[in-house]
Amino acid sequence: MKRLGPNVWVVRLGDRYSVIEEGAGFYLVPPIAQRAAVKVGRAVARANRSELIVQSRSGRIRFRDSHGADSHSARG
Repeated sequence: MKRLGPNVWVVRLGDRYSVIEEGAGFYLVPPIAQRAAVKVGRAVARANRSELIVQSRSGRIRFRDSHGADSHSARG
């Protein structure tokens, strides 16, 4: 399974957060609370089979969450 779409970012916009796809010039949702933006972003990343990247208040990457196919399976 290959990655289908662009990475999805949850970015700070003033005192709220919004969701944007990498390379797109527009926001997918208006500024909302971070928790809600992460939920929306995770759903979009899951549909795209891409990575979710969430920024902190300082603009640094807070966490990343991959929804794509792993390149190799883990041994059990």
